[in-house]
Formats: sequence, C-alpha cells, structure tokens
Amino acid sequence: MVNNKWLATVASIWIECSCGASSTFGIYSSTLKSSQGYDQSTLDTVSVFKDIGSNIGVLSGLLYSAVTSSSRFGSGLWPVYLAGAVQFFTGYFFIWLSVTGVIDRPHVLLMCLFMFMAAHAQTFFSTTDIVVAVRNFPDYSGTSVGIMKVTNSFILFRPESLFRSLFYSYI
Repeated sequence: MVNNKWLATVASIWIECSCGASSTFGIYSSTLKSSQGYDQSTLDTVSVFKDIGSNIGVLSGLLYSAVTSSSRFGSGLWPVYLAGAVQFFTGYFFIWLSVTGVIDRPHVLLMCLFMFMAAHAQTFFSTTDIVVAVRNFPDYSGTSVGIMKVTNSFILFRPESLFRSLFYSYI
C-alpha cells in the first residue's frame, strides 16, 4: 500500500464529496412526504433527525480511537469506514424500501431512526478524513480541516444544481 500524504488527501476529498447525501434532502423530501403521507410538520421532524445525525460524531470518534489504539486494526481507517458504510446503506436502504412500498409505511419514529442512521454515517467518513488530514499536515491543520469540511457540502451543491436544472420541470 502506498503511504503518501497527498494520495490520502485526494482520496479523503473524494470520500468527503460522496458522503454528504444528507445535503440533498431537498431533492427527495417531497417524494418522502407524499409516499409516507406526511404533513410538513412531520417532514420537519424527520429532517431534524437528519440534522442531529449528521452533526453528532461522538461514536465515530470513539470508534476511531478504539481501533487506532489496537494494533490488530492497523491504521484504524477501514473499520471506521466500514461502520459508516454499513450505517449509510442500512439507513437509506430502509428509507428507499418504505418510499417504494416494498415494506409497509413505518411509524414516524422508525423513519426518524432510518434518517438518523443514514445521516450519522457521514460522521464516520468525516472523522477519519479529518484525522488523517490533520496528521498528514500538522502545520496546516486548520486549512486541512477547512478543505475537508467544505468539500462535503460545496461539491454536492454542483450535482444538485445540475439535477434541478435538468429535471426540475419533470418533477
């Protein structure tokens, strides 16, 4: 495996670009609202759980600390990424199952749990990317954190804008 701080930075930026799906809630919220029979207040409640999940990274930090202190997991990156990927898939998969009607419409609190899980997954990716960036560039740690955090939202703005400009009249 190549141990290059610039390669790790580029990989982290790409990971950050792809893990901010909670920023695109506006694209699919109307479908979620109509398929589940939610009013705006209920949709706002689900959205709050999305915001809480994407901003509470304590578990990801604890997991990262636990696996990096153990020599069995090497650098500790992969178990944290795997935990985030499993949570991301599980949360959005159950949301998709309920929106498409494969499963019965879940209770609002269960949908909030699905949304929390899906959004909380991005903290596992962000924690790992930020720690790697700070360790690779200790003299520029503030800049490293800024670059990692801005790519999460800024890069997602472009595909969302493109999607809305191409398909807005069809929705």
